[in-house]
Amino acid sequence: MPRIIGTILLLIFPWLIYSQQKTPFVSYDFENDSNYKNELKLLKNHPNREYEDIIKSIAELSYNFNDWETAIYHYEKLLVNSPKAENYFKLGVAAARKSLEVPRFFSVPYVVKARKSVLQAHELAPDRVVFFNLLIQLHAEIPSLLGGSIDFAEKKANELKDIDPIEGGMMQAYVFQVRNDFKASASKYSEVFHSLKEIFPDPENCVSELRRNLIFDLGRVSAQYQMESNLGLLFLDHYLKSYGFQDNYPLEWAYYYRSKIYLYKKEYEKAEASIQKALEINSNFEEGLEFLKNLRLE
Repeated sequence: MPRIIGTILLLIFPWLIYSQQKTPFVSYDFENDSNYKNELKLLKNHPNREYEDIIKSIAELSYNFNDWETAIYHYEKLLVNSPKAENYFKLGVAAARKSLEVPRFFSVPYVVKARKSVLQAHELAPDRVVFFNLLIQLHAEIPSLLGGSIDFAEKKANELKDIDPIEGGMMQAYVFQVRNDFKASASKYSEVFHSLKEIFPDPENCVSELRRNLIFDLGRVSAQYQMESNLGLLFLDHYLKSYGFQDNYPLEWAYYYRSKIYLYKKEYEKAEASIQKALEINSNFEEGLEFLKNLRLE
């Protein structure tokens, strides 16, 4: 039995290690937010509202404040009488995000719940782009023991390409990246940028049409693959200037990727100024500290 358990853990942990090394998601200290706590208390003790309405309100409130455990509990209760695609999807998001906040071994039930919930959401609403995206990511990174399948992820990325060429192209490139085929990934990302320029001759129009997560991701791709620097800066600058409570990626990461673009453009002063802003937000930002150290050696 110990040998079997050890084998299972070896199969599971690579995904968990990959996921928890870098978690470019915003974390929020909801425990110390008195407004959130008070609103939650009022909802739980509201005598004049329908039970299901209260459950839905608590689920949405806790989801918006990154209180994933509370969100999971209430979306599961909501799904009993309201098995809608959106509810399954938000349950999946909450479970996936919670899996990144707990010790590795305890992540497994959340990972399984996330995959199953998002798959159900996708089956109920097969054309929703955001459902496709998370479904692809989960199946690409979760080991087969827990239901993951890189082949399934690739199939879904190809299906998404037929629905939305930009979003689908991004997911195809992502799958190549997970497969460690970085040449193919770079080629596919390059195609996405080319398509964007054809669809939006005026680059400024991009930012009003694309999802917030996609805007950030395009900036990240520009930085990591050293391509389309002007578009990359446009996307990251827009993300930074319009940053809000509902955004998923931390400001310091946007500044960090912007610094990388400035670096490969050889604009060293701008690169340093941008990374300094990242470190003003988070003085313990390891990637930022390492980047600044290397930048000063240039």
